[in-house]
Amino acid sequence: MAASLAFATSAPLSKLVAPMDPIFIAVVRVTVAATLLSLWDARGLLRAVRQLGRSAWLRLIAGGALLGAHFGLFQWGLSKTSLPAAVSLVALEPLSVVLAAWLLFRLRPSRLEGLGLGFATVGAITIGLQASGAGEHTLAGDGIVLAAVMLFGFYVCASRSLVNQLSAIHSAPLVYAVAAIVLALWLGVSPQFSAPSFASLSSNQLLGLLALALVPTVIGHTLVQLGARFLRPSMVALVCPGETLGSAALGALALSIVPTGTEALGGLIILAGAGVAISAQSK
Repeated sequence: MAASLAFATSAPLSKLVAPMDPIFIAVVRVTVAATLLSLWDARGLLRAVRQLGRSAWLRLIAGGALLGAHFGLFQWGLSKTSLPAAVSLVALEPLSVVLAAWLLFRLRPSRLEGLGLGFATVGAITIGLQASGAGEHTLAGDGIVLAAVMLFGFYVCASRSLVNQLSAIHSAPLVYAVAAIVLALWLGVSPQFSAPSFASLSSNQLLGLLALALVPTVIGHTLVQLGARFLRPSMVALVCPGETLGSAALGALALSIVPTGTEALGGLIILAGAGVAISAQSK
């Protein structure tokens, strides 16, 4: 529940700080998160780093790279589509966990999980139909958000694989640090993205960036990494439908961004599909 509430602030805060380079937003989020969590137990973190073996380093790097790509794609897609469409597509993340488990561990989806996938696909297509309308909603933005959603399942699996390698309080800042490096490289080599001068940012934008780093990242994603170690992936994925509902409510209340009829219908179908898939995994 706490992770869902924290995640729900991500998309509205990102819209609040706009216009701003999306990859820059992602870099700031994970850099601040890595710094703050590193300071929490700096000595213990240094001891843990010295004791890490090759296998643990590879898992950390994989998890951090996946998280960095997830953040970058999500912020980029959100900048190109509407908030209701983006947060509705986020409800597909439980299904990305199902697919990741199938691809990595050959755990075939059950009939109910397949039914959930079918429902969610119909919902995603329904939302995509809105892309031809006016406003912020675009099919390109939806596609980028979907790419971010698909990476979420692999990120959860990578976090789970560290349970016997490193404590959560030490793995989280390292994962965020790797993600920050990946995103900084992306920002540096891509001619499409560029970092603005901090002096050019308003006080509201700076506060929004800080809130993005503290609430959905330090609190939300760290809780997900912790939960992924001990809970079934289906239980961890429960934060995603909660994020969808919370983000839509915050967007409507704080930013007056109300879903269109097509977006609302597609979101409800996706939530139904996610619910069926989660129910199947719980059984």
